[in-house]
Amino acid sequence: MIRAEQLTRRFGALTAVNQVSLDVPRGSVTGFLGPNGAGKTTTMRMLCGVLTPSSGQAWIDGIDVTASPDLARGRVGYLPESAPIYPEMRVEEYLDFRAGLYDVQGRAQAKNRVLEQCGLEQVRRRIIGQLSKGYRQRVALAAALLHDPVVLILDEPTAGLDPTQIDSIRSLIHTLSEDRAILLSTHILPEVEAVCDAIVMIVGGHVLASGTLEEVRGDAANTCRIETDLNSARHQLKGIDGIQSIEQRSLEDGWHEYRILVSPGQDVRTAVAEAIGGAGGRIRELHAEQRALDEVFRSVLTSPINASRGAQP
Repeated sequence: MIRAEQLTRRFGALTAVNQVSLDVPRGSVTGFLGPNGAGKTTTMRMLCGVLTPSSGQAWIDGIDVTASPDLARGRVGYLPESAPIYPEMRVEEYLDFRAGLYDVQGRAQAKNRVLEQCGLEQVRRRIIGQLSKGYRQRVALAAALLHDPVVLILDEPTAGLDPTQIDSIRSLIHTLSEDRAILLSTHILPEVEAVCDAIVMIVGGHVLASGTLEEVRGDAANTCRIETDLNSARHQLKGIDGIQSIEQRSLEDGWHEYRILVSPGQDVRTAVAEAIGGAGGRIRELHAEQRALDEVFRSVLTSPINASRGAQP
């Protein structure tokens, strides 16, 4: 539904986006993750047909965005970070106005549909400027849905919202993704873990990593934790292939905790259990820990190749 291949955008001598490729299928949410200034918004504007790429191609629902920008834009609902709403208008008035801009057929039905989808029926006659920020964000999202797009591109949709409002918007995004492809730009890592099926990490205009959450976590080093009564366990563990480093902590009951950093894609639990047991030690806990996404992002970002890319202007 959303596809880009080697998408690049230059502004004079500055390459803001450099050969970005991504693929977002129907029924999924892909998180577009990166710090401020990474190139996320520029990429999304190219996908929406607002900005012409310097090179590369993008397709929306199979339509070439550069060759047929108007047709592609008709398939996209775009919610920019600064939601385009008129605070002096009532919710219904604003949606009628936006429906006219989209030349939506059956405006009354479309308006009622998005009011229901976005939970706005009870505030439909309220002045937008008198609504909470969470509701104003819902109004902007409803406007983006009026023409019933098959693709949604959302730029920081929960920025500035309180925790309750964030949960509400995330739930709405999850519901909308059932029959759409959604690209969600954010720099909030917990949001990606809560909402997204896959992620694309971008820094300095380059894609550093992409894939499902499990795949991206698998590209970074993992952690294994063990509790044993064997004081010399570090010596046994050092000889196991795939172990990068070991941290030891003595527990109050005389046992020892070891946190083991493991190479990407490795599972050393069987080897660890055999090494400890073979040395006469007992194990009361042994498990692999799923790394938090912020750890993975830092790990990917600080790798030698990616660090040099991220340093580019």
